[in-house]
Amino acid sequence: MKIKEFKLERLFARYSSKAKYRLSQSACEYCTMQEILDMADEECKKMWDGLVLGYTDQTGFAPLREAVAKRFTTIRPADILELAPEEGIFIFMNTLLDPGDEVIVMQPCLPSLYEIPRALGCKIIKWPLQETTWGWNLDFNFLAENISPNTKLLVLNIPNNPTGFIPVKTEMDRILNLADRMGTWVFCEETYRGMEHDPAAALPSLSDMYPRATTIGGLNKFGLPGTRIGWLVTKNKNILENCSAYKDYTTLCNNAPGEILATIAMRNATDLLQRNHTIVLYNLNLAEKFFKKHKKLLHWIQPNGGSTAFPQLMRPFDVTEMCEKAMNEKELLIIGERAFGLDTNNFRLGLGRRDFKEALEVFSEIIEEMEKSIS
Repeated sequence: MKIKEFKLERLFARYSSKAKYRLSQSACEYCTMQEILDMADEECKKMWDGLVLGYTDQTGFAPLREAVAKRFTTIRPADILELAPEEGIFIFMNTLLDPGDEVIVMQPCLPSLYEIPRALGCKIIKWPLQETTWGWNLDFNFLAENISPNTKLLVLNIPNNPTGFIPVKTEMDRILNLADRMGTWVFCEETYRGMEHDPAAALPSLSDMYPRATTIGGLNKFGLPGTRIGWLVTKNKNILENCSAYKDYTTLCNNAPGEILATIAMRNATDLLQRNHTIVLYNLNLAEKFFKKHKKLLHWIQPNGGSTAFPQLMRPFDVTEMCEKAMNEKELLIIGERAFGLDTNNFRLGLGRRDFKEALEVFSEIIEEMEKSIS
């Protein structure tokens, strides 16, 4: 399978080591290993002290799957396959899809969610998020008109990265009813579920809501993305078995230290999530004030979940040129819309890190220079 380059990750690979400041990271504030070990209960301390660096269970570490299952309402540990999140997307797409299959994909989203099906020879229908007076939203008439019995898979990313969009429960019910009527499988990358800005907006996992759903999650929102530990969740035994068998050709099993660190984190998930949720809300307030101050040049579009937003640079300025200027002159890394396959002049704002204020101050210097050029 030949696949296009992952533009988002190639940008990080090219510029991350050169950047002094980063404005577009999606992962939340990182934890140190010592912080996680300090949270360990007695059982986890014994597991860590007695850690053997051999092969691990191919399906995943039993204590970790038990801890992850508690984040759902109807999911059992046996419904969970432990893997790296991006690996889970790759494996699922390769086991479910065949050339010629029709796939509807929410846009924008993580590029692998549409580039992998495209590389597999699928017909891709993009279901675009639209800006409304109250923020981002989906055109449900578009889905109703385009989904059909020929639609093999509907791909969602909720809470959405990069926009921060979350549908309300009635909208999600409508999506799933349409999918059910057509016999369509649903795949949702829901790494940031649980980070709704308003707790009342929280949705159940699609794995709990729909029998033909498969979801992907991981440790990004808890501050441990470097463990490369995540999970694929489905109640469908065939999908789980097929994905598990395909994993023999990728990682085979997960790293032993990461599994124990992830288990400690998931046993303390509520505290870690609250820490990072507090950081996101603090930074969201800073962002709202900043964009209000610079509203002649920047257009703020309110997110309602996750750790990212997707504001817009006003024309005639070009967001790609702005990103290059920021990197070359200020060592500030900003990810523009082309990394998501768009040409809309938007850019991603990462709200989950404690150094956001510092990066925003550097960004302010760029914007003030641009404002002077048009005054």
